[in-house]
Amino acid sequence: MQSPDSVLASETQFQQAPPYSKLLPELLLALLGHTGDVFVEKALFVPERPSQQPPPDRCNFAVTDAPGLVSTSEREAFNGLLKLGFHFKHLAAFVESERSHVRLHAASLYRRALATGVSELLDVYRAAILQIQQHMYHHPGLTLAGLQHLLLDCQMILPPVHQLLHTLQQDNVSGSQLMQLLQTKHREKLLATLQAQCGIPELHSCLTRLLWHCNQVLFQQLSAWMVHGLLQDTHNEFFIQQTVKPNQQTAALSTAPSLPQAQSQAPPQSTGDSNATEWHKGFQVSMQALPPHVSVSIAESILFVGKAVRVLQRPTGPLKSHDLLPQSDAISFAQALRQLQQQEVFDQIGFEHTVDVIRTKVTGQLWQLVVVHAELPAHLAALKNYFLLAKGDFYHSFLAESYELMRLPPRDATAEGDLTIPFQQSALKSTADQDPFFQHLKIRYVKATDSSEAAQASGDKRKLLHVPKYDKWDDVFLEYHVDWPLHLLLTPQVMAKYNVVFQYLLRLKRIQIDLESSWAVMRRQAGRSRDVPLHTRRLPLWHLRHHMAYIIANLQIYVQVDVIEAQSSVLSQCIANAQDFSEAERAHETFMDAVVTQSFLDMKAISQMLEGIFSLCQRLCGFVQRDDGSSDTDAADPDKIAGLAAEFKRRANMLYTLLQSNKLQSSQRAPYLRQFLLRINYNGYVENEAVRQLRQGDVILRGNI
Repeated sequence: MQSPDSVLASETQFQQAPPYSKLLPELLLALLGHTGDVFVEKALFVPERPSQQPPPDRCNFAVTDAPGLVSTSEREAFNGLLKLGFHFKHLAAFVESERSHVRLHAASLYRRALATGVSELLDVYRAAILQIQQHMYHHPGLTLAGLQHLLLDCQMILPPVHQLLHTLQQDNVSGSQLMQLLQTKHREKLLATLQAQCGIPELHSCLTRLLWHCNQVLFQQLSAWMVHGLLQDTHNEFFIQQTVKPNQQTAALSTAPSLPQAQSQAPPQSTGDSNATEWHKGFQVSMQALPPHVSVSIAESILFVGKAVRVLQRPTGPLKSHDLLPQSDAISFAQALRQLQQQEVFDQIGFEHTVDVIRTKVTGQLWQLVVVHAELPAHLAALKNYFLLAKGDFYHSFLAESYELMRLPPRDATAEGDLTIPFQQSALKSTADQDPFFQHLKIRYVKATDSSEAAQASGDKRKLLHVPKYDKWDDVFLEYHVDWPLHLLLTPQVMAKYNVVFQYLLRLKRIQIDLESSWAVMRRQAGRSRDVPLHTRRLPLWHLRHHMAYIIANLQIYVQVDVIEAQSSVLSQCIANAQDFSEAERAHETFMDAVVTQSFLDMKAISQMLEGIFSLCQRLCGFVQRDDGSSDTDAADPDKIAGLAAEFKRRANMLYTLLQSNKLQSSQRAPYLRQFLLRINYNGYVENEAVRQLRQGDVILRGNI
């Protein structure tokens, strides 16, 4: 604002007051929104609803139409100044409306902060009017031109601010949308409406100050979330929003989400399950509420920090008495945010740096909690032992104990209990008896509608995982009790992937045992019978069983050794070298994705081909089990054996052709695939057979998967 003294000193002093000087006191009242007899408020606007305000360009403050009061030029000058009173009145009405007790609980926090900034602006305006009034009594020679000059800054600021508030009220703007109106890059449309220019320093300073007031609310919410893990947002304006209320966390998290029936029979939800639900589904970034100066990546980091703080400040179990997030760290977080909050202009670079520093510190504390205190490497080793069948002595004993049981169809009512007995007995007969993590395991059987397509295991319904079917015991899976805070890493989706791989490996192992059992039966039949022609008729069956066992054994070696063991070594190294929780989480996700993709469980064509091979193996085992040594059985029927052998050779050749496709050979998704192909084609027999069938047109074109 210009000082009245400086204006009066530069003007030629009147020996007597101008003729309109008696109107100036009433003019000052009108400039503060109080009209009278000379300066009146005309009814030029008819509101459609009681709360509707006239637009900023429909000023209804004017000099009365009484003739002879002022000249035409003076009337124009007075009406120009009266626009300030019009704008002031509606700005003051906005402040009063946002601060009223009626709207105290329903009002937007950001609009109330904006109202505080507007009130600050109006206080400056009132002080300027008061100063002008004081000088008018001592210097009666103040002219309209001088008054216009003194109020020039107000004439550049109040109309755009009024336009801003009018837009805000018309569109019911709040939160991030309100801050967008105050951002520099969003002002051009607003100012163009008023035929103003964007380079007005006074207006820029004013809008920056209003934005600063709104940022105070933002930083208060950020401090509550990032320092204390609290969501202070009663009006859903903060960009971190709660998606699952505490009273809605009633469904227990299953470790096999691809099996809906298992979920329905899950036990009541524990505290750890509730924490897991909150971590994975409780909060999210709302893109509609995201402020313009906060990027999506920074918003995700802020979301992670708040969730991590909630975990660290609310430990359960044996760590309940531990101080997982030192008070000194919380104080440093609050001080860093407070320094940013006090700056006049939002420092985006400093803000992003501060968020990164806090995230680094918090994720380091999470790493210490999950990897060190919760013994993550030991739990990952247990998952490998039992879900990925690395504990061979246990599963050798279990499959031997349950062999006769699994030869019969499962009884839905008692199948799970029937399996639990050999499962526990096998632990007593193996090294699992000394393993403390075996207590976390439970074998389950729940009949599923389609367990071969585990859509939810991948977390994306467009990307299904396919497990080749074998028999009616395919619905066996494992449950692993995940202790707090391992639920941060071992999510339900991750555990579902573990179960998908477990079911695949278990079926391979069962097929291998069935083929070995068939070999034992065939040997006993040969030892009891001396009929040479009968033995000759069974030679094709022996050769076919050997070929099947060779394919299954090499496939199992590829998955267990070339894929799981190799990726487990990489995972262990990454976990050992990780410095924070995010690195450990990424390493484990990479491990599971690699196991699934390199086992081809995400490729339906290969899974269907393996399923056909599994079915043929099952048919051969059925032939052998029904063989009574006579010449009338299926095992001695040359036509049936020849048909079975031809179908198996066709499918084996198709599988070999699919695995040799350019899509798999040229990518890094299966780096050890060539070793598997070399094993099954070490003498060139499989490749020669595949080429021969390709020439006959019996298989699909090479490379089209």
